[in-house]
Amino acid sequence: MNQHEPAPNLKPACEQLNEQALALERMRLALDAGRTGVWDWNLVSGEVHLDARVRELWGLTAADEASFDLFRNALHPQDRLRSKEAVGLALDSGHDGHYEIEYRVIGVHDRVERWVSIRGRTFFEDGRAVRIIGTARDVTERKMREQHVRVLLRELVHRSKNLLAVVQAMSRQTAAGAVSVEEFQRKFSARLQALSMAHDLLVSQDWRGASMHDLVRAQMAYCLDVSRETLGEHATINGPKIMLKPEAAQNIGLALHELATNALSYGALSRPEGSISLNWGFSNERLNIEWRESGGPALAMPPREGFGHKVVKRLVAMALDGEATLSFPPDGLVWTLSIPASFAMIRE
Repeated sequence: MNQHEPAPNLKPACEQLNEQALALERMRLALDAGRTGVWDWNLVSGEVHLDARVRELWGLTAADEASFDLFRNALHPQDRLRSKEAVGLALDSGHDGHYEIEYRVIGVHDRVERWVSIRGRTFFEDGRAVRIIGTARDVTERKMREQHVRVLLRELVHRSKNLLAVVQAMSRQTAAGAVSVEEFQRKFSARLQALSMAHDLLVSQDWRGASMHDLVRAQMAYCLDVSRETLGEHATINGPKIMLKPEAAQNIGLALHELATNALSYGALSRPEGSISLNWGFSNERLNIEWRESGGPALAMPPREGFGHKVVKRLVAMALDGEATLSFPPDGLVWTLSIPASFAMIRE
């Protein structure tokens, strides 16, 4: 090169290389941020390229030779037909060439089932599909959340129907035994409140169950109109720390409400010297609960069965596949309930 001849301008070429490198780096960052892998299927040669992330989703090692059959055979059997139809549309030149689907993949080596979101684009030459390039992203967590929401909605519908049936029966039975509209309103409102408190406890535990101690304190403190801290002055409560299943919490809560209301109006708590003991425990794979009153007026068998009597004597036992007894010895009313131990679990 002549020393007087100016050096060629290499700056544009360098800038172009830098821009390409930056573009690739931006693409890698975007794929990493979205935890997305890339796959490439050459329809002419049959060659399939899977990057490390796609191999991870398919449960493959770096040494496994990628192929369309390997890619397809890992699909969940229930999703293969949908995938085949989606691929058919993507290869049809009469369509836009976009391939988009979500399906389950069972890892080739680890046998882990994952939900994968696939997006791809088909390239055509002279009306013939020659290549598909696409991405794959793990959407298992989202799918599990969606499934959880669907289960919750079905459970909500089921529980709502059951709750409406309980409220309807409660309304009908309360009206049948009420001597006035005012009495009906008072009793029905109190029973709804008792039901509501059981549901509040269940909601606070994401509907997994309710603490027996919390249920007893909530129902009895409300009925006796005392604080939970002073409840011990009126009742002795003993039993292991257990979590009741939702159906058990709802029904036992109603029974406790009826027993406490009756004790306050006609039983042990209608007198200053009266008291209540409530005990529960496990025996022979059964959860046994006993309500015992003492110090109250002498009681006789009630002349008629009101709704409260039906709840504690029959309805709760029927709902929980258990057995209930209600007796009226001179010392005071005694109620027992024995249900399968599966309705409760020990809480550490």
